[in-house]
Amino acid sequence: MLYKLTPGHILRGWEQMAHVLIRRPQNLIRPLPAETFQLLLLCDGETDLSRIPLTPGMEAARLQYEQEGVIAPLSAPQPLEPDQYYKYYKNRYVQSIFWSITGRCNFRCRHCFMDAPDALLGELSTADALNLIDQMADCGVLRVDLTGGEPLVRRDFWQLVDRILAHHMTIGKLYTNGWLLTNAVLDEFERRGLRPAISISFDGVGWHDWMRGIPGAEQAALRALKLCHERGLQTDVEMCIHRGNQNTLPQTIEALRAVGVQDLKVSNVSETPLWCSHSEGNSLTQQEYTEAMLPYIHWYYKTGRPIRQLILAGVIVLRQDRPYKIIAKPYDGSEKCLNCHLCSAARFSCYIAPDGRLLPCMPMTASPEQDRFPKVQEIGLRQGLQDSFYLEFVDRRIKDLFAMNAECAACQYRYQCGGGCRATAVLHGDQNLMGCDRIMCTLWKEGYVQRITEAAQKAEAEYNAKVPQNTASD
Repeated sequence: MLYKLTPGHILRGWEQMAHVLIRRPQNLIRPLPAETFQLLLLCDGETDLSRIPLTPGMEAARLQYEQEGVIAPLSAPQPLEPDQYYKYYKNRYVQSIFWSITGRCNFRCRHCFMDAPDALLGELSTADALNLIDQMADCGVLRVDLTGGEPLVRRDFWQLVDRILAHHMTIGKLYTNGWLLTNAVLDEFERRGLRPAISISFDGVGWHDWMRGIPGAEQAALRALKLCHERGLQTDVEMCIHRGNQNTLPQTIEALRAVGVQDLKVSNVSETPLWCSHSEGNSLTQQEYTEAMLPYIHWYYKTGRPIRQLILAGVIVLRQDRPYKIIAKPYDGSEKCLNCHLCSAARFSCYIAPDGRLLPCMPMTASPEQDRFPKVQEIGLRQGLQDSFYLEFVDRRIKDLFAMNAECAACQYRYQCGGGCRATAVLHGDQNLMGCDRIMCTLWKEGYVQRITEAAQKAEAEYNAKVPQNTASD
């Protein structure tokens, strides 16, 4: 009785996650129970299962995975492809790497974290970038998301893409301003069997050119979004809110819907050094931003939830297919949060800056604390994911924050906010990785969380009361 993993299925393992089934080419992962993993190890096309005493759990797994098409019976021995055999990586698993392949850009955005187009953080040489990709593969990285600066300005862009694909990694998302995104670029992706999601910033009808510093940026973004939609690619948009464009959200959503966008995230502009110098009086305080966003909760429901997802950063997540989520209240108010990671997102993905620095997230590039994190060309990616300040930091728990931060430890809201965001604590708080997130403090201590909750409850109740009538009219 011979069984073999079917093409596209491979076995992998990492520290603290040793038993994983992966499906190519999307590189979808499936952690496995020990018995199931042992069964799949035996499905190598050469081991006769009839000679092995299978446990009831292994026999059940055999039936299940044969039905699912993960394994198939053989009439004669047939070895696996080399890539399918189990491989163990001596480093921590990361779900994806978010990589700024350049600090250069063809725009002059007023708020850039890395001061593009002057490229404060530069970029790795082609040789170093290719070496970094090789290191990603050696660490078992499955997905790479590409950003910049503007990633498409790199002349060796396709060389980097091809190296990623050569290692069976996939490109999940491309972050671009859209100016250089053409049919020819999308043809090159499709020729390689890639259909990445596309994320493009759009800072409001009538304001995008001003924010991005280039005449024609608004039309270029809308053109690129429409092009992606016509070719069946998933798109999303991020919008920076400031004093000038805060009233344009309804008009902007209509413009984005017209080009197929269904997911929008809006957020207050981060107080980067560049924005502080170039905002022209349009900067909003956190209170002003939250006050400006509150009415849009009612608007979203009143207008029939016009897009699939609207994230008002720091305030609320609104979706067509599920209840709202208050962003400032990630925990239930009990001590159960103490063992949660300070940032669950940073635990399973990491950011690599244009200069090769390994960081928990992109906003850290504007942080005075970024120099504490290693550069991969100095220590190597494996060490970064195995034994480094980066790994030490992303492994920290909320209880560690409270042990180091007396103010957070004494706060009555600590078991609901969990101490907030570490990047925000550095950029908008105490300029300390384990300091207070002052935006979160404002939301809780000045009653905004209660106001957000009440607004959402009322808007959702009014919407639900009208749903039968709306359905009948449809």
